[in-house]
Amino acid sequence: MTSTNVTNELHRILGQRLEGGGTWAWAYVDASGNVEDPRRQAALKLRGVEEALRAQGSDLDAVDVIAGELENSPGVPSPVARYVLVHDGELVLSEVLPGPMHAAESIGVGAVPDLVPLVAHRPIDLPFLVVQVGKDGGGYRAFKLGHPATADDEERISGETFDQHKVKGGFGDWKQPRWQSRTEEVWRQNTSEVASAIDKAVARLSPALIVVAGDLQARPMLIERLSSDARRLVSEVPGGGFDEEVLGDHVRVALARVIAKHRHDLEDALRSHIGRGDNQAVTGLGPVVEALQQAQGATIALDAVAVGDRTLLALGAAPWIATAPEQAAGVPVIGPVPAVCALVRAAVLTDAELVLVNAASLPGGAAAAALLRWPVGPTVPA
Repeated sequence: MTSTNVTNELHRILGQRLEGGGTWAWAYVDASGNVEDPRRQAALKLRGVEEALRAQGSDLDAVDVIAGELENSPGVPSPVARYVLVHDGELVLSEVLPGPMHAAESIGVGAVPDLVPLVAHRPIDLPFLVVQVGKDGGGYRAFKLGHPATADDEERISGETFDQHKVKGGFGDWKQPRWQSRTEEVWRQNTSEVASAIDKAVARLSPALIVVAGDLQARPMLIERLSSDARRLVSEVPGGGFDEEVLGDHVRVALARVIAKHRHDLEDALRSHIGRGDNQAVTGLGPVVEALQQAQGATIALDAVAVGDRTLLALGAAPWIATAPEQAAGVPVIGPVPAVCALVRAAVLTDAELVLVNAASLPGGAAAAALLRWPVGPTVPA
């Protein structure tokens, strides 16, 4: 099973670096510019990051690299966060994370990095389309949850226009129904072209959501012409027109619903397996660590706050994580690290999906739980 959130991307980017030792330094901070005297606030923030890193023993090269990245404007509207990660003085990640902070500010130095902020901003691999349609055409722009927008994947269709002029009195009145029919045919043709472009984007990008805004008469024409696969993903923005604030609010709510459903489905699956006693799920920090040691965890549910300040051992080779030295199985021990960091690292290295949840929603209020790739223990009799 391949993970469906940022852990898969992190495995590809950080896999070999995470396997070994070395020193990591990172900063996850609010980079929004919608504050009073933004330049002064940015300078104070940067100074605070530098001081925090030096106080934790970071070398000057890492401090300079992180400071240099944070000095650059994120280039996207506020609110926005930044995450910068350095390994042995070399820049590994410099991420712009649109939206408000999704986790506590994190500035640190250690043997294992804090990757929780990235998981918080990118809880699932969620491409989505924002569509605007009018009677003269329309278009779409593709986005990915937790990533800044780019112009790389968007398309605009400018269709045919047909201006209708009302004829007052006389013999001209007989032309009106024919003109109206011609106008509607132009609208249908334009929306058909937009629908075709969207269907191609759906086949290529596999979005989980299509938000549709624009003219209230053109929308139903467009939606009717979409494929059934595309149509079931549509969420319409209330009202007509292209108000950016209304559109932005609707997109945020629609995305939150998709994420909430994903999280609810996981929690429901965990409760069902635990309730049936079919050995397809485990709860509790110890059992989850054991599942990760066997690369048995398909999906790990974790409440970072509930895990608290506990520590676990990070290992320099598989099984990657241990609760005590005797579990290391002869593998070099990197050292004790915050339990959350060790769990996230092990999830990335074993290609498990990681979902941040509230412990109250997990069976028994556990701080961690896991859906397994194969059952553990004896089969429960039918």
